Amino acid sequence: MNETLNTAQTPLCTIPSVTSSALRPKCLDLFCCAGGAGMGYYLAGFDVVGVDIEMQPEYPFEFIQADAIKYVKEHGHEFDFIHASPPCQHFTKYNNCRKNLKEKYEDLIEPTRQALIESGKPYVIENVVGAPLLNPITLCGSMFGLDVRRHRLFESNMDLEQPKCKHEIWQPNRYPGGRSRERGNARVLCRGTIEVGRWNIPIETQKAGMGIDWISNLRKLSESIPPAYTKFIGEQVVSLHCW
Repeated sequence: MNETLNTAQTPLCTIPSVTSSALRPKCLDLFCCAGGAGMGYYLAGFDVVGVDIEMQPEYPFEFIQADAIKYVKEHGHEFDFIHASPPCQHFTKYNNCRKNLKEKYEDLIEPTRQALIESGKPYVIENVVGAPLLNPITLCGSMFGLDVRRHRLFESNMDLEQPKCKHEIWQPNRYPGGRSRERGNARVLCRGTIEVGRWNIPIETQKAGMGIDWISNLRKLSESIPPAYTKFIGEQVVSLHCW
């Protein structure tokens, strides 16, 4: 694969020149979006195949457009390990404050979990804080020296290590955040981390904060997770199963 690019603070993952190998275990990346999770598993030693109901032209590995739950029921047995990131919109803090928005999005966590259990394979389900995952670990950008907070939950049928957050690594007031009203005047709030998905932060800054350089669409970037998270998990999976 191509060498990992580096900035002064955050390692960037670039698209690898992928050649499958019979020596590498196979990871099925369900609800794969643009491949943030898939890249981490590739770096951990997996060959990766992504599945999503939408076309994902920037996905960096083999991609199949299909219904993720149907696909895993039919093909899950062909893989060594399965990762799933079912849609999070039903559980986001923003949508939970707006009932009409929340109800627009389907909760696919339970049918995803049942399909993964039926596959008999080691698996991980990823989602946002507030999603009904079972005994999840929580990962944060501070654990990997990233300039994004981006807490995410990971449920698994394996015992995964739970590291500690290191929020103290972030210097305050480095990046623009939301807006606040003080005595009737709007002011821009600043924060020590990059808030991914904001129009007022250059996309290159957001990509660097995530450790991603191949995604050019801001919405797709905002739906991704840093590859460092799944590299951390993938290395544990490989170790546990001695592939």
